[in-house]
Amino acid sequence: MKLLSNTEIKEVLLNILIELQKSCNRNGIEFYLVGGSLLGAIRHQGFIPWDDDVDIGMKRPDYDKLLELSKKKNFLPSYLKIISYEQGTSQYPFIKIIDTRYCMEQGYVQEGNVTSIWVDILPTDGLPDNPKDIKKIYRKVGIYREILMLNFAKIGEGKSKIKALLKPLVIPFAKLVGVNRCNKLIDNLSRSIPYEQANKVGCIMWGLYGTKECMDKKDFERSVDVTFEGHTFKAPSCWDSYLSNLYGNYMELPPKEKQVTHELKVWKKETEEF
Repeated sequence: MKLLSNTEIKEVLLNILIELQKSCNRNGIEFYLVGGSLLGAIRHQGFIPWDDDVDIGMKRPDYDKLLELSKKKNFLPSYLKIISYEQGTSQYPFIKIIDTRYCMEQGYVQEGNVTSIWVDILPTDGLPDNPKDIKKIYRKVGIYREILMLNFAKIGEGKSKIKALLKPLVIPFAKLVGVNRCNKLIDNLSRSIPYEQANKVGCIMWGLYGTKECMDKKDFERSVDVTFEGHTFKAPSCWDSYLSNLYGNYMELPPKEKQVTHELKVWKKETEEF
């Protein structure tokens, strides 16, 4: 199998994004670039040079509609597949679109955990008006997320020596809780405030930035066009305050030591299995 370069990985990811946009436009679904992908669009007009993933956000109603449409044939090209824990095809709480022509291995997970290259799709859900209640939600989802990730952890390895040493002690507890239960807990918490009734919204399902993810719904729903690798995609109208909350002075490049790529190895399959 052929090992892909970082440039080739980005070409595959961009193609997934373009094909998803075509399908969503045909079905009245709107998505937004979020997280590092939105930062890349604003600061680099494309991928962050040292980054190699794509993050997409959707209003909860559109997210659920996409999940339902994904069950139909020809929603996407045959080599693309939407996987989700609801369908029993993913071990994560959010949707992933995978390109089945490729396989990938990522660091810090158990041996043999090889999957296709993917794009993450995250729902934007309703949040309470009270800041204290918002903090409680993100605190809970942070705990659930850590337990979930420990189910995939590789003993003896980690991003720090302390984490590597602690893993043998906490992994048995995480496995007792289990992947499916964690995903259900995260999903239920994310849906706890109906999107239609909320004034505040944010990505709860993964919630890496906690309360910094919070936005006014009216600002999030007003979309603007941004350029990403020569193509036009949507972003929330509040992209400036959103990126400032997440990254501070987001137009300033981080120091060289923090410009680190993910540990991805991607191969093109020798035979087409899709």
